Amino acid sequence: MAEPEVDALVERLRSLATDAERAKLERALAGRTETEVLGVRMGAVFALADEHLDLSREALRALLRRPEHEARVLALSVLGRRAKRLRPDDPQLRADADLYLAEHDRVVSWDLVDLAAPYLLGRLALGGDRADIEALAASDDPLRRRSALMAALTLVRRGETADAVRLAVGALGSGAEQLERTAGALLREVGKTDEALLVATLERHSGPMSAIALRFATERLEPAERARLRALRTA
Repeated sequence: MAEPEVDALVERLRSLATDAERAKLERALAGRTETEVLGVRMGAVFALADEHLDLSREALRALLRRPEHEARVLALSVLGRRAKRLRPDDPQLRADADLYLAEHDRVVSWDLVDLAAPYLLGRLALGGDRADIEALAASDDPLRRRSALMAALTLVRRGETADAVRLAVGALGSGAEQLERTAGALLREVGKTDEALLVATLERHSGPMSAIALRFATERLEPAERARLRALRTA
């Protein structure tokens, strides 16, 4: 049974909480009425995750289903951190990714996505298993779509840009500001690997792009090129 272990971990988190950190996190997570904020520094949560990288999936599922934000951070940090140790074809990586996907409704904020999606789904994608990110990209849920884009970021960092460009372009025009930022940032990262591809993509798609997506996509270009591409925007 995972329940005693999970209860002990949540009590450990409570012991690390401070009023000052709680106030800061509550401001950052304003509007997340389904989330209880304990007030633990993220560095302390990450350190606790490093101590428990062998947590069972049963325990991780239970943590994800807790109302406390830090309990979810802990679970997702364990998933993300141990994914870095696993080969793309390791069955444990597939099983951990399945847990993440099954409990995605518990991933209720952008920061939670970033703790696990790039490593779990990104490493699977490196091994050729891209069905998950394709399904997430087709979702109406902006957080699921961010999971797809953050997984694609792992591909870009290994020099694989084609799928990332396609997914980023597909996310444009979502109307969700954070997702527009993510799509623009992913294109920016593509430009670090292949600037010509970024420029060609923006020449085709700058017209209807949101201002924020275009700003993120072009921010590392030379000033004259940045200005030229931003001037193409008509939306």
